[in-house]
Amino acid sequence: MIKEIVLGMLIGLSIFLVWIGYNVLPIFLLILLGGLIYFTIFQKGLLGSFNACQYKPSGGISFEEIGGQDTAKNELKEALEFLIKSDKVKEMGIRPLKGILLTGPPGTGKTLLAKAAAAYTDSVFVATNGSEFIEMYAGVGAQRVRSIFKKARDLALAEKKNSSIIFIDEIDVLANKRGTHKSSHMEYDQTLNQLLVEMDGIRNDDKIRI
Repeated sequence: MIKEIVLGMLIGLSIFLVWIGYNVLPIFLLILLGGLIYFTIFQKGLLGSFNACQYKPSGGISFEEIGGQDTAKNELKEALEFLIKSDKVKEMGIRPLKGILLTGPPGTGKTLLAKAAAAYTDSVFVATNGSEFIEMYAGVGAQRVRSIFKKARDLALAEKKNSSIIFIDEIDVLANKRGTHKSSHMEYDQTLNQLLVEMDGIRNDDKIRI
């Protein structure tokens, strides 16, 4: 509704300026340029928020519903106890869990295990792909890493949960050895560094565990 009103006012103003003999071509060019800049920067995500990640409900999938992979399920559930019993783990002086790496060929159930982990720990589940963080513009990937961690915290607060799980599929695209990408304007290294900073938890957040 607001867009239609603004558009109508601009059309009316343009007609009035033309009627009084004013050249409106420079104004139209400036508006067109501004719209192009807005679309390029914000809609394409160069400076705007990271909207490519998918937010999926954590409920509906349990470890019992996943066939096979008994060893992987048991080891994952054992690791998740550090998240569920975080207060007891903290009293014992054990470092909090920072992340879990699921490896294996495609189709072996890594994504299902991640969803089941979110349901098992009653956490918000946030999913994305490693390639979503890589751009040709330096600093964009690091900004997207910060954005997805912020989204994970905000969603957990909104759903009144104290933990959130971020699942990054195909993370090998992003998490290569630092310094191996010489021709990428350090974009890979900046993105990976920001991911490590967020996972390391330099910024203490006692309310939400990621």
